[in-house]
Amino acid sequence: MTKKQTLAIALMCVIAALLAALMLLRQPAGTDRHDDEHEHGQGGNAAHAEHEDSHGHDDRHAEAAPAAAASDAIAMTEAQIKANGIGIEAAQPASLRETLHLPAQVRADAERTVALAAPARGMVRSVLVSPGSVVRKGDGLVTLQSPEVAQWRADAAAAAQRLQLARTVTEREQKLWDDGISARQDLEFARAALGEAQVQADAARQRLGALGIAAAGGADVTLHAPLAGMVIERPAVAGMASDGSQPLLTIADLSRVWIEAAVPSGSLAQVREGMPATVTATALDDAVRGTVSFVGPVLGETTRMATARITLPNPGMRLRPGMLATVDLMGQQAAAAVTVAADAVQTIHERSVVFVRTPGGFEARTVVTGRSDGRRTEIVKGLDAGSRYAAAGSYLLKADLGKSEAEHDH
Repeated sequence: MTKKQTLAIALMCVIAALLAALMLLRQPAGTDRHDDEHEHGQGGNAAHAEHEDSHGHDDRHAEAAPAAAASDAIAMTEAQIKANGIGIEAAQPASLRETLHLPAQVRADAERTVALAAPARGMVRSVLVSPGSVVRKGDGLVTLQSPEVAQWRADAAAAAQRLQLARTVTEREQKLWDDGISARQDLEFARAALGEAQVQADAARQRLGALGIAAAGGADVTLHAPLAGMVIERPAVAGMASDGSQPLLTIADLSRVWIEAAVPSGSLAQVREGMPATVTATALDDAVRGTVSFVGPVLGETTRMATARITLPNPGMRLRPGMLATVDLMGQQAAAAVTVAADAVQTIHERSVVFVRTPGGFEARTVVTGRSDGRRTEIVKGLDAGSRYAAAGSYLLKADLGKSEAEHDH
C-alpha cells in the first residue's frame, strides 16, 4: 500500500470512531429525558393528589366556590342549658295592656302662670324678689319710676276736681231753679256738664285701676303679685329701662303642674284624652298616677312629635318646671293568642327572632311581633301557642349565634 492509501484508511477509522462515540453519547441523554418525563408524570400525579381530599374530590377550586349560608341552629345540651341559666317556657295566650314609655318634662300650668310687664314706659328702681321666691297675692314685686304714670295720676286728679266743681254748680242751679230765680235752661246746662265730668273722672280712674296703679304716688309705681306662687323668671334689674312690651318677671302657681310627654307620630293613634298614665321622676319617691288631659293636634316642626299632657297636683312643690320625667301610657286590655316573655325577642340582622327549643338545642325563628306591655310580647306570625322557647338568657344564644357566624365567615 502506498503511503496515501494508509492515511486515507486511518482517517476513515477515526471518523467511524467519532460517529460511534457520538451515538453512544446521544443514547443516554434520550433515556434520561424519558426517565425525567416519567418522574415528572409521577410528580404531577402526586401534586394532583395533594388537591384531592379523602373522598377523591379535587379541591383546588374550593376557595372560588361560594360559602354555605350560616345556620340559625345552635347546638346545646341539656346540661349546657342549665349551666347557662337559660329558662325554657311555652308560648301561650295572654291579656295585654300595651304601654307607651315616653320621655317627658315638668312645666308650669299655663292657666296658673302670669307674666308681669311694666304698665307704662319708665325705669326699674328696685326688684323686691328673686327667682325662686315664694310670694303671696298682693306682695310687692318691682318698683318703677314712670313720667307717664305721673301724667295719668295728674289727669285723674284733675278729672276728679272738675267732677266736684260740676256737682257744686249743679246743686246751686237746682236751688235757684227751685226758688224760681234761674231759668230752666241754666239747670239743664249744669246737669250736662256734670255728666261729662263724671265720664272723664271715671275713665281716668279706670285707666289707673286696670293697670294696677294706685291713685296717689306721683311717678313711682309698685307692681304687686296678682296670685300666690313662685317667681320662676326675673329678667328685671334695677336701672333697666322698660317700654312695657317685655315681662319683668313671671309668677307661677306650682300647686299644680303639667307633665308634657313627647308622643311619636306613629304612636299618636294610641293616645287619647282620659287614658290612664303613670309619671315617674327623680323628685318623686313613688310613681304618680294621672290621666291624659290634653293631646296636641300639631306635631313639632323639628321633633315631629305631638304633646300629651298630664295635669298633676304638686304638694310641697317637689316638681319644678324643667325637671325631666317619664310617662307610661297604658292602653286598654286585649287578648293575644300567642305571647312570649318580652326579653325573649331578640333582633338579628334587622329581624325579630325567638330561640325555639329543638332536640339538639335551639333554632332562631323569625317572628312578627305585635303589642307589648313590657312584660309579654304578642307574636303575630312565626310561632304557635305551646312552642317551647328560651324565655330567659336568650341574649346568650344571640351572642353564640353571632360568634358562629363570624367563625363561618373566616
